Amino acid sequence: MTLHTTISTAPAESSESYQLYLPQQQPLPLVFDSPHSGMQLPTDFNTLASVAQLQSGWDAFIDELWLPAAEQGASLLAAQVSRMYIDLNRAPDDISPDMLEGSWPSALNPTAYSSRGMGLLRQWALPGQAMYKTALTVTQVQQRLARYYQPYHQRLKQLLDQYYQQFGAVWHIDCHSMKSYGNAMNIDAGTPRADIVIGNRDGQSASAEFTAVIVEAFSQLGYNVSLNYPYKGGYLTQCYANPAQQRHSLQIEINRKLYMDEAAFSPHQGFTELQQHLQHITAQATAYIQSYLAVNTKDE
Repeated sequence: MTLHTTISTAPAESSESYQLYLPQQQPLPLVFDSPHSGMQLPTDFNTLASVAQLQSGWDAFIDELWLPAAEQGASLLAAQVSRMYIDLNRAPDDISPDMLEGSWPSALNPTAYSSRGMGLLRQWALPGQAMYKTALTVTQVQQRLARYYQPYHQRLKQLLDQYYQQFGAVWHIDCHSMKSYGNAMNIDAGTPRADIVIGNRDGQSASAEFTAVIVEAFSQLGYNVSLNYPYKGGYLTQCYANPAQQRHSLQIEINRKLYMDEAAFSPHQGFTELQQHLQHITAQATAYIQSYLAVNTKDE
């Protein structure tokens, strides 16, 4: 991560798959993850797309924007590899058979993401710009899963399970950025987007109470907030959530116009203010969690 601020937090763990930032104070069962903020391009990528085209899918600087959360008792897991190489926010079987040379050894379950060219393996960098000249071999895809996908998911699951066992509840926030306008690969093509989109999969991945805390915190800061449109939450919120068991997952999408030049892929003057505002959001989340634990945690 190349920092654009003076935050001194260093990763507790670093691998080719992820960087992990652990709490700098008393830990809380609050885990942020940033699956699309990596921009490393492995040497075997062999894509037809240019770097600029690949950057269009990059959640630029999102890990850095949320990094102060580690100073507020939360953990942050940030991806290293580009989501254009393998998308950590997709199911491992969300693969279009057209992307493969040969037969996958088990059943594939391509979703609507794959039908739009945005499954586990990206088919299009941008509308009309193919990612590959030829199909990928099964071995190539399995290597991507083993080197980048599985370590990220294993570490995230370990964190969530660890805090759940310790506290009896855990809150997960999946962090993303979005273009200011949807393109032809999105369900809201050509439409201006809200400042912030909160996704709880229509109430299936997080409690209404926790969702309301986060929505209200952004609204009080003056942001235009949309709930579940155009993003409801992806695979990560689906995979690790069970609100009935006090496992809550929210997805937060931040409009890139708020903090960066979308054409140049560089932060602008709004970056610092947004980062400060996200510290307030984290503070509201931690206050809610502390209040919940005070009522629901019994002395042993």
